[in-house]
Amino acid sequence: MLVLVGTLRAATTLPGGTNKKTGEIIKPRDVLQIETLDGRGLVAMNTITVPSLDKFTPMIGKEVKLPVRAWAPGATVNYMYENPVSAA
Repeated sequence: MLVLVGTLRAATTLPGGTNKKTGEIIKPRDVLQIETLDGRGLVAMNTITVPSLDKFTPMIGKEVKLPVRAWAPGATVNYMYENPVSAA
């Protein structure tokens, strides 16, 4: 498991809607924006969907350590929340 460490800048719920091309209904989702530094020392903002904002909202402006999985659609590496509870 990877751990993304950075400053929590936002914790909010994005509204749902309807995909204009496919007509698919998109449900609202809870997301975090975490500020990190890339390999060059430049600021990077990572937006990550989480199951709930409850424990994150009071942490805005503070350092967080978020368990994640990495995935790379194309060439850019992105992160996805990884539930720390084992599936065993």
